[in-house]
This record gives sequence, structure tokens and C-alpha cells, in this order.
Amino acid sequence: MTQASKKIRLSDLKAFCAQSLVKAGMSEKDARITAEVLAETDAYGTHSHGTVNLANYVKKAKAGGLDIQAEPDVIRDGPAFAILDGRNAMGMVPAYMGMDLACQKAKTAGIGIVTVRNSTHFGAAGYYANMAALRGMVGITMSNVDPNMTVPGARGMLIGNNPLAYAAPSSEKPTVFLDIALSNVASLKVVKARKEGKSIPSTWIVDKDGVATSDPSHYPEEGAMQPMAAHKGYGLAVMVEMLTGGLSGGAMSMLDNIVSWLFEIDEPNRVCHTFIAIDVEQFVGTDAFTKRIDDMVKALHEAPKAKGSDRIYVPGEMEWDRYEKAEDGLTLPTNVVESLEVLHEISGVEINWIVDED
Repeated sequence: MTQASKKIRLSDLKAFCAQSLVKAGMSEKDARITAEVLAETDAYGTHSHGTVNLANYVKKAKAGGLDIQAEPDVIRDGPAFAILDGRNAMGMVPAYMGMDLACQKAKTAGIGIVTVRNSTHFGAAGYYANMAALRGMVGITMSNVDPNMTVPGARGMLIGNNPLAYAAPSSEKPTVFLDIALSNVASLKVVKARKEGKSIPSTWIVDKDGVATSDPSHYPEEGAMQPMAAHKGYGLAVMVEMLTGGLSGGAMSMLDNIVSWLFEIDEPNRVCHTFIAIDVEQFVGTDAFTKRIDDMVKALHEAPKAKGSDRIYVPGEMEWDRYEKAEDGLTLPTNVVESLEVLHEISGVEINWIVDED
């Protein structure tokens, strides 16, 4: 039976996810990290990269496509940089470790950069950028993914739509942040539209001949994602490849050794990530930097409005507005509820939904 949307406290969502992961064989520490990343992403309203994917992560672990008990380790270390081997662990684990280490290095060197190889899908890049920003630093996060995007003049899947995020501390909202994929939309949104039998904008994907289409029914078997802003998104995706797979010595999407975490659950994903933290205290000082960010936000808010517009949003403001509302209870859409119920059936852990007393 199709589930309706349901409401849950953020703390209860984290507890359910963590307990389900422990049941699947993950350590309590890594389970808490993974649950934190995914549930916080739901609180931002980015449901395509939140807890909806947890049941599939568990299925992938059971199929041998990821090692839920793996312990990532540092294989190269320097004053301001490091390389981690993810050991095919749940992607949130080396990702959290990577940004945490980048922040530690930034505290001493002014900037820290950590690359990760042999990882898996890490959820939303914005979470890790915000890890740095909430510590008073600028955070930059990126990851390559399986080839799912075409490039100008080509047909078929050649390069990943490689997510990229940044975040900086602010006063009015906790951070200013942006989290994007370098395709026009995230591929999971095309998959969702196909599952629901809906058409999509013709700017999202191309068909098997490289021609724009609004029909997602043959994706991902045929066609490819379209890059954001044509050659601009393509060029940024190449940059991400160089700074993730290239810099870590790991896999690169166009070299055909990264597979989909979602559609090939019995195979290692082999994606790579990069995390950059910049300690603004050592540049211009935290107070001076934050004041400049606040002045920037104020200037954007007070800029002349277009006809019919009553508000200008800065990057991340919509997400933090949703987050503030989620503190009283988070409403999860139907597809997320259905996926969490599947995980409940797998794990046997109860979900503490908020019951509407009306």
C-alpha cells in the first residue's frame, strides 16, 4: 500500500537510522555519523540525498558492494594535506573523517585539503562544507561520481555530474552555502520521475542520440544527464575530476572504472572526494570576515527587487529556513516514508512517527 507523507522528530529520525545501521553490522560511532549526515540533509529539505537512500545503502552492503565495517585510513600525510583510502566504507564515514581532518590541518596551516579515494556515495556535499563553516571556516567539498552526464558535442554518458559545495560562516543564518550537481538537476530526480511515471523538463537529459528529451522512461539505460549551463558545467565537472580522482590517485569517471552506487549494488563504487577548509582567522580574522559576509548578505537582501518579487534569497537561506521549521517535527515526503518503512522491515527497528492527534 502506498504510504502518505509522515512527520517525525529529527532526533527520532537520527535514532532510527543509527539503530538500523547497527543492526546491519556498523559500529555505533559510524552509524551515528551516517545517520547525522542523512537526517540533517532531510532537515535542509534535500530529500533526494537524505535518508531515502539508507535502505539501498544497506542492501548494497548485504550484496557486497560496500563494506559497512571498513575503517578508512590515512595513506599520505602532510602539514596541510592528506590522502585517505576509504576502503569501500559507507561514504559518509570517510567523508566526515576527511572534512574533520581538513579542519584540523587548517587550524595549524591556515588551509587544509584532504582527498579520499575508494569511497562510496556520500550523500549531500553541502553537509561537509557546513561542517567547516559551523567551525568558523570556509568549507569546500566535491566528489566525482559514475559517468552519467553527456558533454557538448557528444552523446552517451561520458563524465559524472560531480557535486560541488561551499559554505561560509554568517550571523543572520548559521552559514551561507550552496550545494549543486553539475548537471541541470541531480540524477536521482530523473530516477524519481521515472518511478512516478512523470515527464521532466527537456533541459534535464538527452536521449540515446544526444537529443534533449522530456521522457525519463529509458534513463539510465539510455541517454545521459545534460551539464549545467552547457560548456560551463562540463568544464567544472572536469575540474572536480582533477581535484578528486586525479589528486587522490583514485578513479575518474570518464576512465570507466566508477560504477553507479544505486544500479550496481554488488560492485564497489570507487568514487573520490576532496575536502578543503580555510581558517579565516589566519587570513583577515573571524570577526572581520563574518562582518563582510553579513554586509554582503544585507546588500543582496536590500537590492532592488524584480517586478513581482518581494524577497531575494542568499545561497543556503531556503535550506536554513526549512531546518528551523524541522526542529518542531520534520515532514517527510511519500517516497522517503516508503523507503524508511522498507528499512524498518529489513532491520526490525521501530520508527517513532509523530501521530496526528487531530
